[in-house]
Amino acid sequence: MKTKNILFAYHRLDILGGIETRWIDEFKYLQKNSFKVHVAVPKVSYKAHIGKTLSPDNIILIDSNKIERAVNFLALVHEITQAIKLYKIDIISVHMQDLFALAAVIAAQRCKIPVISTIHGTPDIYRIPLHRLLIQNLASKSYSLAITVSGAFRYLLPQNDLKKHTIPNLIDFNKFNDNEYIPDYNKWLLVSRISPEKYPSIIRFIEAASISGISEIDIAGGGISKDLKHTVNKLDLNVKVNFLGEIKEVYSHIPKYYGVAGMGRAAIEGLACKRPVCIVSIDGSLIGLATESNLETLIEFNFTGRGLVPISNEHFQKQLKAYKKHDSELIHSKLIESLDIENWNKYIKLYDDLNFIENSALEALYHKICYFANTLRKPFFEDELFQHLFYETLIEYKMNDIKELWDYYEDSIGLSFE
Repeated sequence: MKTKNILFAYHRLDILGGIETRWIDEFKYLQKNSFKVHVAVPKVSYKAHIGKTLSPDNIILIDSNKIERAVNFLALVHEITQAIKLYKIDIISVHMQDLFALAAVIAAQRCKIPVISTIHGTPDIYRIPLHRLLIQNLASKSYSLAITVSGAFRYLLPQNDLKKHTIPNLIDFNKFNDNEYIPDYNKWLLVSRISPEKYPSIIRFIEAASISGISEIDIAGGGISKDLKHTVNKLDLNVKVNFLGEIKEVYSHIPKYYGVAGMGRAAIEGLACKRPVCIVSIDGSLIGLATESNLETLIEFNFTGRGLVPISNEHFQKQLKAYKKHDSELIHSKLIESLDIENWNKYIKLYDDLNFIENSALEALYHKICYFANTLRKPFFEDELFQHLFYETLIEYKMNDIKELWDYYEDSIGLSFE
């Protein structure tokens, strides 16, 4: 089988989050299926130990930085274009609907190779209207395949002729075969990156745990914990909280704990270990234990808690008292069928059947940016001249679906409303 070269373009590789953890398995199965995996990432946002953990075949460090200036954005497009030619890239895969991804899509367009886009969460979708129009709507017309990690996200994508497919986060259940023992000591593992947007969910679980008989919580996740520690100490709750920092292979630590709290992959790995798992959504809503009755909704929304009603601390306490080991056994058996890692083999077949999609409007807009690069102010997408060029392009190429959305946003919430 002929080897294909696939380039993953991403604006950072300096922390081991959900996207990066998913890539570990995706890269491995791509390589098993005759793909050579390349990753393009800005040099200033790259840490070698994260790259080593992911094990791609090649890391391409990008010099271009601060790409909100038109001249720097164009330099990024040029760098990615050169990488495509140098490494004979056959497919580009973009993650996060941002300017870095847009530059990669334009480079793919100029080199006439297919683009795969993966939507990992609602931040990829609900951006300022101008970004949505430019990246989610116009650039998406270049996508040969649009992947979502949750079935629910498929309905939030532009409703055009996109080829869409859901590939959920998959788990190697073989890693968990020996994790039958549940310790008597009621100590829980909370898996979460330590960053301000995560504080509400972390604090919410600690508050619920303090009245539910959970005596100790270890928090596993990279980031600076000083401010969060201060906040937790001020709450003076009846639970001991320890900060472990970034932990590799979290699944291997789960057997030491009675239960797991978190969302996404961390929740799935906790369930794969046959542990009680508490879902806490990113906005700080306590969803409670994963159960046989809410499992279908959890899978549909990628274990984020969306689609479910938050519960009170008292309700969570009752859930813990009613929990039986058999509950975890039932959930485990249902998860294997849909989320086992070997499913990557069938999903990667989708990558073999892709054709380049011409997006003349996007290429035309690129050339207009080139022509006016030194005139456009920083950031260029907020410049009135750029917006004029963008709207003009929509008219010229009869992009009436995007033009209609533009008119709606401009008349209601504005193009820069967040």
